[in-house]
Amino acid sequence: MSKIISGFSKLTKEGKIDWLAQNYFNNQPEIIQIIKQYWNVDEKLQQLHDDFIENTISNFYMPYGVAPNFIINGKEYVIPMVIEESSVVAAAAKVAKYWSTRGGFKTEVISTTKIGQVHFIYAGNKKDLETYFNLNKTELYAATASITRNMEKRGGGILDIELKDKTADLENYYQLHVTFETKDSMGANFINSCLEAIAKKFQKEDIEIIMSILSNYVPECIVKAEVSCPIEDLGGENPEKFAYKFEQAVKIAEIEPYRAVTHNKGIMNGIDAVVLATGNDFRAIESGAHAFAARNGKYSSLTHCEVKNGIFKFWIEIPLALGTVGGLTALHPMARLSLDMMQKPNARDLMQIIAAAGLAQNFAALRALTTKGIQHGHMKMHLMNILNQHNATAQEKESISSFFENKTVSHSAVIEKLEELRKPKINWVDITNETEIRETLGKLSQESKPVFGTMNAQQMIEHLSAVTQIPNGNLKIDVFVEDEKTARRRPFLDTNNEIQPGFRASFLSDTPTPTKFSSIDEAIDDLIIQLRLFFDAFEKDSTRTVVHPFFGELDFEYWKKFQVKHFTHHFKQFGLV
Repeated sequence: MSKIISGFSKLTKEGKIDWLAQNYFNNQPEIIQIIKQYWNVDEKLQQLHDDFIENTISNFYMPYGVAPNFIINGKEYVIPMVIEESSVVAAAAKVAKYWSTRGGFKTEVISTTKIGQVHFIYAGNKKDLETYFNLNKTELYAATASITRNMEKRGGGILDIELKDKTADLENYYQLHVTFETKDSMGANFINSCLEAIAKKFQKEDIEIIMSILSNYVPECIVKAEVSCPIEDLGGENPEKFAYKFEQAVKIAEIEPYRAVTHNKGIMNGIDAVVLATGNDFRAIESGAHAFAARNGKYSSLTHCEVKNGIFKFWIEIPLALGTVGGLTALHPMARLSLDMMQKPNARDLMQIIAAAGLAQNFAALRALTTKGIQHGHMKMHLMNILNQHNATAQEKESISSFFENKTVSHSAVIEKLEELRKPKINWVDITNETEIRETLGKLSQESKPVFGTMNAQQMIEHLSAVTQIPNGNLKIDVFVEDEKTARRRPFLDTNNEIQPGFRASFLSDTPTPTKFSSIDEAIDDLIIQLRLFFDAFEKDSTRTVVHPFFGELDFEYWKKFQVKHFTHHFKQFGLV
């Protein structure tokens, strides 16, 4: 049956969800519950979010964090960041604190020009086109007057309109290349409206307009951020070596595209997080930044480093077309909050703040890569994600975080430790507590059935007595255990591992030994006596050793460890622990 639907956009939100559940989730009620649990309880706020895009059915939450301690041009900032990747916010905050004592970040806006283009096809004489353009250039400005009036009051508007010949690349292809200043607005709608008005005015019979659209490549909307300090101020065990390796790491990213892509991705971790937090267009920023990284014909690093005359210098130059008014920045309450948090920056200020965040993120990554390695810190930040994924309790999180404090985190190691914590705790039998042993064994009767094995209850008790007689010296077992076997087997006694059901030492018979006492109570009395003799024998001679028929020669401490394991094993045999 076809799942193609007409009129989906006209359905209510509930109707959209019901259709989705019926057609793609087999009416699973939990699916509807998941979708609805992310709705905001404030209906007006939810309606605001619903109206941002089309066919909205719910909200998708992203973590909103803050990185404090940024000093940018002498001014203190806390920077909001929206991102799903762990370690990004922590790394930015750590680097901000680091550079706060070394002069902070120095930033400057180099230029703020933005670009839009009218793309068209013209098959006539180029000279005639140039004449037409020059005669009508003033009219093209005039065509946008109603659109640019308010922008011009704020100091913005159209800076220039150029005719560009692109016929060498594509037959009959020309463009009007228009430069803009949009002040505190990102300006996408403003630029596109101007371009469409220009295109409409410029079009004539032999000029075919293909499209009019802004460009997200803005190589003349550039901001620079920099940190620098004397090499010895970098700190660490060997700041000279660190500075050298750091510089080489940046130079590798400058000449090796495979490395440069990952290098720049780390920069964009910091930049995109702040762009998202302020309601700006992170896709536009991403595409423009990567195009800028390839502007010289080869993809390269967006950051650069120089170690010269005892000074370490690290900087970034990047195009950032941002806005602090209009669009989502004006509509989204959290976007407005983000701008307020950063002391209500204008677009130029925001460019500098975001460039500093990107530089901080890159410094953090390169410092990790050239020292401990990226996984050391990165996986530590993933620790909570792993624990949350496996529903770790607060106590488990605290215990595992403490365990990995000075260890490298890996997914498998975390899971192994979590499973170890969750392994049922063993209630080891206290062989020194006669009262408890007597009371516990007193619960047994001749009808008691074993959980495993073939011994009955009394045979089990008498078996414990018999084995206890070996270290007492009352039962001689003519067994020789080779030193090699002792060395291999005895370490088991130092572990928390149990004797597993089904284990049978070679010196034991295949069938249970017949009982020698007339009742379970008498067997228990004898076992208590044998335990007393066990402790007395070693108390009289603490240096004595006795050969165990499986583990070899054991002293008192090892015999005691064996007894605890042995008693626990057989108590479990009858469900007593």
